[in-house]
Amino acid sequence: MAGSFDVFRRNQRSALAALAIMAMIAFFVLPPFLQMGGGGGGGRDPVVVSWQGGELLESGVERAVAMRGVLNRFLMESAAASGRDPAQIGLLPDDERSVVRTAVLAREAEANGVVVSDAAINDFLGQWTNNLVRQEQFDQIIGRLRVGPMGVSQYDLFETLRTVLAAQSMQMLFQSGFAGDPPGWRWDYFRRLEQSATVEVVPVVVETLAANVAAPSEATLRAFFEQYKDDLPAARSAEPGFREPHRAKYEYLVAKTETFEAAAAKEVTDAQVAEYYEKNKTSLFRAKPAAEKPAAEKPAGEKPAGEKPAGEKPAAEKPAGEAQDAAPEAGKPVAPQAQEPAPQPAPDKGSDARRSRFSPVAFRQPAAAEASPAAAVAQEAAPSAAEKDGKQESSAAEKKAEGTETEKKAVPPADEAANFEPLEKVKDDIRKRLARQEADKRIDAIFSAIATDMTRYAEDFALWQAGGKDAGAAAPTPPNFDKIAATQGLEAGRSELVTADQAVAAGPLGGSFELVPDASSRFGIRQQRWIDMIFGQGAPTLRPVTSRDVEGNRSISWKTEDQPEFTPSFQSARADVERAWRIVEARSLARNKAEEIARQVGAGQTLAAAVATTPELKAEKVGPFTWLTQGTVPLGTPPSLSQPEGISMPGEEFMQAVFGLEPGNATVAFNEPRTVCYVIRLDGLEPPLEKLRTRFMEARDDQRRLAMVAQRETSRASAAWVEALEKRHAVTWHREPR
Repeated sequence: MAGSFDVFRRNQRSALAALAIMAMIAFFVLPPFLQMGGGGGGGRDPVVVSWQGGELLESGVERAVAMRGVLNRFLMESAAASGRDPAQIGLLPDDERSVVRTAVLAREAEANGVVVSDAAINDFLGQWTNNLVRQEQFDQIIGRLRVGPMGVSQYDLFETLRTVLAAQSMQMLFQSGFAGDPPGWRWDYFRRLEQSATVEVVPVVVETLAANVAAPSEATLRAFFEQYKDDLPAARSAEPGFREPHRAKYEYLVAKTETFEAAAAKEVTDAQVAEYYEKNKTSLFRAKPAAEKPAAEKPAGEKPAGEKPAGEKPAAEKPAGEAQDAAPEAGKPVAPQAQEPAPQPAPDKGSDARRSRFSPVAFRQPAAAEASPAAAVAQEAAPSAAEKDGKQESSAAEKKAEGTETEKKAVPPADEAANFEPLEKVKDDIRKRLARQEADKRIDAIFSAIATDMTRYAEDFALWQAGGKDAGAAAPTPPNFDKIAATQGLEAGRSELVTADQAVAAGPLGGSFELVPDASSRFGIRQQRWIDMIFGQGAPTLRPVTSRDVEGNRSISWKTEDQPEFTPSFQSARADVERAWRIVEARSLARNKAEEIARQVGAGQTLAAAVATTPELKAEKVGPFTWLTQGTVPLGTPPSLSQPEGISMPGEEFMQAVFGLEPGNATVAFNEPRTVCYVIRLDGLEPPLEKLRTRFMEARDDQRRLAMVAQRETSRASAAWVEALEKRHAVTWHREPR
């Protein structure tokens, strides 16, 4: 009797094909159908986010994020195939919140009649690749794309792209309302940049009034904790956060470059200085050319620069042949040769209303004339046969003349050997150069030995954790940083468990970096920040890391402990929860107290006089300061909110209050985290409005700075608009988006 597997063996090819089809159906088709049902909220695939008329389960969110990553890869590879640098391409954000926002914007676009047709996708891809990528190349790129073990269909890829283009179109429509911002807006931007204020302030610290708040009930505190337990604390946020941030411990050794260079300089000999001078004088120590004589002292008969000899015709009077042979002037463009007009594409008649496959329409084929731009250039550059015959006779003579000139240039004039800075003048500079080189060699050798010891310890520790720990073996001994520092002339240090922000604020190490090779970078290297090597996602412990700070000091460090962010229990966080709750509740008390002080400021009275009888309050003069400033940031960076000295984290509310006042009047405003309520009295504004209006009119031809402010305000308005859309569509996250 045949076994039960005989049937499978006879039909195994058909069975495997059917199994593959079922797997594809399960991966691509079932998740959307499962989400259409009404009972998708529980089990192992819960609802993650919902909105009016729809929802996404956990599997749906995962797939949407995966498809965003696939689309990013497709766009990068398509750009690379067209010759663009993938490193210069900005990727679409692929976090869950961004993906869902794109879907909401696409839905809004559809409601407003925005349709992304197949022809529109075709046009976008043509622009993205400059029409340099052919159909077969696109097919190869799509064939390499994967979501997990499965390939990606062309249809799914372009539906994802269609959603992104619809969302971007809707956002562009919104932002187009800000194009050509009205004069009133430009005047407001100009005031924020150019007018400065001097104020008198009295800070009312909210926490000093927290004790006056009645004690909360346990239920109130628990509800408050549940509301903010998954939020990370942020210094400038008005909302509390009880989730513990990522922290790390680290140890470090610092080599002070100045110390090592001073020690090395004592050992540099005069012979080494002289040898370095002889080897490098041609490239480093040439004497500066003598200053040109003033025009008045030039010998008679010597023509000033730019004056034409007598009898030479101006360019306009030269014969046609001479004018053509003359070289173009530096910096002036040469008129291009007449070219045949490029073939115009056929008019777009739009896409068929019915759903069709993308293959015939997704990619525009390059025109025949565009098939090989390199060939056309080569054809233009290639000389004709007649030109070759005409030039062959002169080539030998030209080469001979060139060779003679080269030989002449290779032999320097007899007096050029003396055209160098004297050794006595540059010997101190050479000594510093040699000392710096020797110091770097010594630090490299020390750090290399330390890194070897640290790596060996890390390996031994990993082996001990894997087996020796359970067997009762003693843990390996880590390198003694203090002993190494004392022996090698280094400075040792170690931290407690700190956040990345605390590490940066602790000293130069937090802002240090290392130069690492990077083939995709323009110069072949890039800066890698120390903070990323220690606190970055996946950064290992016990791995030696080298870096250098802005002063040139070099460091070697390693992370000894890593504590990922986590949500604490209510009991462990209870003290912080109650403190935060009291601060929030005390804000109204702080505002009331500040407003009471502001009411006491009469005509000509100062804040100092108003609080003279209240010892816990003190008035301070602040300013002058502008609303917005560019400070020392690089040119082209948008202006940012000013941070006047004496004001703790001012925000927009504070600036609006200051620049909305009349001189001598007082008002109140919180700082950005709402931890301090300021009583503000305006002393004065400079320059006055009339003078400021004159400046505004004089600067009307240079609107770059104002355009950057407008861009900043537009971005802020766009973000507020998207948030309003989410509220209107009732977007609700049932867990924190990742």
